[in-house]
Formats: sequence, structure tokens, C-alpha cells
Amino acid sequence: MKPLSVSALVVVLTPGFAAQPPLKIGIDTQATEWIVSLEGGGQICDRSGKPLLRLGPDEKLRLWWDSRGVSDPTTEYRVQVGKPHTSAEAAALMKRLKDLGEAPERVKIPDADTWRVLTGHFQEAAEAEPVLQKLQDLGFEELWVASESRTSAIRKGRALYAITDRYERKALPLTGVWLKPSGELTSLQGKGRYRGKVEIFPNAQGRLTVVNTLDLETYLRGVVPKEMGAWEFPSLEALKAQAVAARTYAVANRGKRAADGFDMGDTVADQVYGGRDGEQSLTDRAVLETEGLFATYGGRPIQALFMANCGGHTTDVGQVFGGQAPYLRAVSCYAPKPVTLPYASGVAVPLESAQPWLSWELLRLASVAIPTDWLSGERLARPATFGDLAQPVRALQQRLALEARPLNRDGNLYLGLAKAFGFQRLVEGQERPQDAAYFLPDLTTEATTQDRLLAAFLTRRGVVPASAWAASEPISLRQALQVLGRLWQELEAFTPGEGSLLLDRQVRRKRGGPEPLPLAPTLLVVEEGPDGSLRLLPKADIQVGDRLKWIPGEGGPTQVLVRRLDPDGAAWDRYNPTAHWRVEYTESDLLATVSKRIKVSGIRDLRADYNNQGRVEELTLVDTQGAAHKVHGMHIRGLLGLKDNVFRWLTVGQGANRRWIFYGRGWGHGLGMCQTGAYGMALEGATFQQILQHYYPGTNLQRVD
Repeated sequence: MKPLSVSALVVVLTPGFAAQPPLKIGIDTQATEWIVSLEGGGQICDRSGKPLLRLGPDEKLRLWWDSRGVSDPTTEYRVQVGKPHTSAEAAALMKRLKDLGEAPERVKIPDADTWRVLTGHFQEAAEAEPVLQKLQDLGFEELWVASESRTSAIRKGRALYAITDRYERKALPLTGVWLKPSGELTSLQGKGRYRGKVEIFPNAQGRLTVVNTLDLETYLRGVVPKEMGAWEFPSLEALKAQAVAARTYAVANRGKRAADGFDMGDTVADQVYGGRDGEQSLTDRAVLETEGLFATYGGRPIQALFMANCGGHTTDVGQVFGGQAPYLRAVSCYAPKPVTLPYASGVAVPLESAQPWLSWELLRLASVAIPTDWLSGERLARPATFGDLAQPVRALQQRLALEARPLNRDGNLYLGLAKAFGFQRLVEGQERPQDAAYFLPDLTTEATTQDRLLAAFLTRRGVVPASAWAASEPISLRQALQVLGRLWQELEAFTPGEGSLLLDRQVRRKRGGPEPLPLAPTLLVVEEGPDGSLRLLPKADIQVGDRLKWIPGEGGPTQVLVRRLDPDGAAWDRYNPTAHWRVEYTESDLLATVSKRIKVSGIRDLRADYNNQGRVEELTLVDTQGAAHKVHGMHIRGLLGLKDNVFRWLTVGQGANRRWIFYGRGWGHGLGMCQTGAYGMALEGATFQQILQHYYPGTNLQRVD
């Protein structure tokens, strides 16, 4: 990719960005007690900073909220009416609902300029059914039971206590405490360690809220590795793109959860934040090298949405949350022209379109023990001779430092190969005639007892198929070499090297760094299909990021290079396990999943309207009464319990025995930056600026110093 011009990076001091105040991150709101410790000891203070008690360096303290055994639920169920609305649409809908005796409210969607309209307050989802039925009978569409945060006043008469290691109990202020370590870190048992200020205070539901207050850049050190860690996505440019997106999202969503006493939570509902324990050196570097950079549109921080995997193409915000944002529009996750690197075999290979005879055993033997011109269907189909195998056997004996035992030219070839490596020494006292009869009932009676036991051993180990002992046709060279390769694997187990191809022709092993891959001049280039089949190639243009496997020669460079055809194709986002997925439901399981959100007695049919990228924009569920229930956007995958809206399905069977099989790709809402796609772009040489401007088209980068 061509590098961006320097004008793409605008360095300005923008009002509204400058002097960013600390962020308040909600760590938890559900527990009624915490066990805490402070690095180097420290003090427990009230929230104004007044010391209440001192904690030693190795001392733990239990903070307990005495709820009198009573606490309010933190969530409730409400009925959402319709898809997201503009402000005017929401007002009109609320008036209509009020005229019907409902008490509706509207809730702004944080990630778009649209509103959800909710009505009713229910402790259990089933309690919402009368309202659902009423509105459904009146012709309202897309009715949805939504789980919502519940607010209430703090109960009186409770107490907050500190209980020391010596079981001393001290009453603490009902307004909560500030944990002040002498060092840098505050530890919350079962959660982790945190930099910055940590406060614990009672909330309206009769539990304890934990808030970590810290500066923006330190916060990002705990976010970036949790959202897009260096172990999974070891590319600095991709991580820098994530750092800018996370920084921008944090500023744009400051105060999103002010009603709960903090700005944002630490989960996927906002941004995943892991505190000090989440930090990694490469993501720290990504944060540092983009310090102060924001993605902006019209001089304001954007809603920098991102998702794990876009399923090959992102979508427009209007299809998910409603509303408009020029920078949240659909873009492809495929390169216009994938970056490939050429490789060629250094020896002649057979020009056969299908090579079912090729196996890993043969490839490994070709790296050290057999001539490469043996790798042809015609040659391998010929009957094997002891003369053919003498040299490969000797080569392996030397490699394994075994006695130079010649092949016994009398008797069965498979047994002769096994005896050349001393396997006959293993059977006496271990193998039993009864087992030989069990595995090999058709073995000729002329075989000696010792040979029958050895044959049973080889069959039990999977070295020789049971059917091979009774075959009347001659043993082919392929069959003999296959057994020779398996005997070698028994004595010297081997797993091919494996890593991803990088732009500079190095490879990166999983959870490892880049390393060179020296290639022998007599290299064999092989292609592995998604089904595991192998095919020799005279040459291959291998896409950067493809998975390679390799077999080195005898203590030297790689002799065999295997390019895996990625089952997930050529997209930038193919490096995620959810690039493609399959989910199967029984009829009852799908009905149970659907019934968590909408009221239906059964499912007659599902119908979908798709956009040009295969993403479901509208799903219609026709129930057994013939009523049509429509859902849009985020509700679609939520209704069906799927990872994304990019899916199709087949049905098998009828009635109660019907099964629904969904095939899909992607994971997330499909808006903004595809995290896996950012990694794929970086592998092909994209800078973080190019990544951001691809997924957030029309945006600028602005720095605040």
C-alpha cells in the first residue's frame, strides 16, 4: 500500500479535546463485599481523602456492605416498541402509546443519534407478555423484551464495614471509601490490580460500586490489549489503530453511564478494560506512539465503533442503530488486489491436477530419504521392491543412529521394514495370540507366531491397515513408503513447523516473533486444501498472511514448503475463529431462544431481506398463528442467538423434528473498524492511518498536545 502523505495527520490543539479530565471506569456494581490490598500498604480514606485506617504492605482487608439481607435487582424488563427512531418519530410514537394507557419513555442510543422507545417495568420477562399481546393486537411491529438497568433510591439503615486480618470490624462512612496505596497499585481479589484512584461505595441496588479513576492514556494501556491483544494480533500498526479508536471512543462516550456514578464500564458494553494485569509491552508502545491522537469528523471526536470481525464487509450505521454518520458507512474487508509473494519448486513436479497419493509421510521422506522424482502417481503405483527401499531404510537408520540391519528379502515387506528398525523386539511378552486373532483374523496361517504378533502390533499402532495383511495384489511403492514414514514417526515424532507468511518473507509462529525461513534450492512447494488434501505445485503466489507449514532437510534449510489454502478465504478478517461459523438448533431450542425476546407460540417460517453484502437487514418470523414479527439491526442476531447478521440457513426435517442450520460469518454489529481486518491490513503493509481512514472514511487524525 502507498504511504499516506504527511498532510493526512493534522496536528492541532482542538477545543473540546484539550486538558482531558480523568476517566471514571466502573469495575463492578454487583458484589456486596471485596477483599482488597494495597501495594506497599497504605490508607483507607473517606471519599474526600480523610484517613480512616492504615493497611500494612501484606495486609488484606475485607470491605462488606451490610445489606440487611435485602437488595434490589439491578435490571428489569421493558418492552421496546419498534426499531430505533429519530427524535420526532420517538415523540410521535410515545404520544400514540400514551393514548393507549401506556407510560412510555425514550432512551438515546449512545452510538447513534436515534432513540429507543420503552414501556412497562417488569421483574421477569414473562410479566411483559400481556403488554406484548396488547400492542401486537393493535398492530404494532417489532416488539421486543429488553433487559434494562434499573434505578432506585438508596435504602436507609445499612452499614459499610472494614474487617481486618485480625477480624476487627470498623464502621466506614455510608458514602464509601477511597483506597490509597503507598505504591502504585490497588488489588481487588478476584478482579485484578489497578493504577490510579479506586473508590468503593454503595449503590442504589444495595450492592457496592467500584470505580477506577485514572488518566486517559493509562486507561488505554488496560483497554487495547483486552480489545485487541498483542498475542492474538501481533502487529504494531494494527494495535496503533486500535489505540486511536479506543481513545476516541472513550472521549466521545465520557459520561455515558453517569447515572451509575462513572463514565463507562469495563466490559464489551463499552470497552473491555483489564487494569494493570491486562497491560502488554507491544500495546503499551502502540498507546505511547499514538499519544494524544484522535479520529475526528468535522473537528469532533467520532463514535469510533469497532467489532471483532465484520464478516467480509462492514455496514452503514442506519442499518443497525438508525440515524446517519458519514464515517460509519459500509466498506469492504477485502484488498482490491491481495498482496502475494512468489515461490517456486526447485525440482520438477508432476503436472497432475489431483494427487490423492500424496501424504505428509511421503513429504517428510522426500526431505531426507527418497528422491523427489518418486513423487508421481505413476511411479508410486508400481510394485515396491526390496531394492527400492534399501537406500531409504539405510538413510533413516543412519539418522536414528540404529544398527545397519539389512532388509530381509524373504517374507512380507511390511514385516521386513519393521524388523529393519528393531520393532520385533517389542512384541514378546506384550502382544498376545488372542489379540492377533482379533485384529487379523484373515492373516495367512503360514505366518509364524512371532510374525503374527508383530503384525498385530503394527496394526494396533495404526502403522499398517488391517486390510493390508489379507490383500492379494502386490504392495505398491506408495503403500510401502507410507508404512516406512509411519515407522519413522513412531521412532522420531515430528510436527511440521507452522507460521504465518509476513510481507518480508519471514514467518511468525503463533505467539512468537518473526523469524527467517531459509529455503533449500531443491524446494518442494505444496498446497494443502481445507479438506487436508495435498498437491505438489511447480510455483505458487502465496498471499501474505497465509499459514505456512514446512519440513526442514537433514539439519539444513526447508526442503518442503506447504501453503495452506485458508478455509476462511482471502479477506483481511480471516484470522479470527469466527470468520465463518455454523450454528444448529433443534426446533424446540430455536423456539426457546426466540421466546426470550418475543412472544410466539411456534415458528412457521423465517424470511430475510439482505443488503448487497449478504447482511440481514430485516428478519420476519411468521408464527404458527400466521402473525408476522419483524426485527431489524442488532435485534436480528440477538433474537436468533447468532454472532452476526451475515448468515443464511437450511432447514432439515419437519414439525418437532425440524432442525435449523445457520451458516454465517463475522462477530459483532458490523459498524466501524473490523479489529481482525485491521490486523489483516497491517500484515499487507498498511499503516495505522490507512487502517483508520479505510474503516472510518472521511475522518482526520488530530493530535492534542
